Amino acid sequence: MSRRLDAYLKARPALERRLNAVALLLEDLVKVPVFRCQRCGECLLSHTAFICCQRCPKRLRNGACGGTRPGGYCEVYPERRCIWYCIHARSRSLGRTAMLTERMTPHQWNLEKTSAWLNVFRGRIRGTALFVSRVVSKLDTRTADRALREREP
Repeated sequence: MSRRLDAYLKARPALERRLNAVALLLEDLVKVPVFRCQRCGECLLSHTAFICCQRCPKRLRNGACGGTRPGGYCEVYPERRCIWYCIHARSRSLGRTAMLTERMTPHQWNLEKTSAWLNVFRGRIRGTALFVSRVVSKLDTRTADRALREREP
């Protein structure tokens, strides 16, 4: 279905622009105020403990840069917490650190300022992973065992 939708919208650019505008408006009403979404077009909120990783000044998608200062502060903006420090802390409290072990693809800059929801329906990006067990089943055994132990109370 996603291929057909993508082909249908590609053949109708005016409709694609209008649909994208409506979807972006909906995302602006929900994702921007709640998650401080940066409108990258390929949302990873479900993997990053519902904190937008694109708030990192370096726009890193797979973890901290290595320049994190003592106490978890950002290398670029020393007065701010490193966004990946915040993501990891929240992931631990939610029992979702297994989500952080999955490698994300490099950012597709051509999707910038497009609707992530529409991109999922069109098959441009993969959908969200709401349940840790779905991600854990894809990991190697050692990582999966560690992730499941973290989830135990």
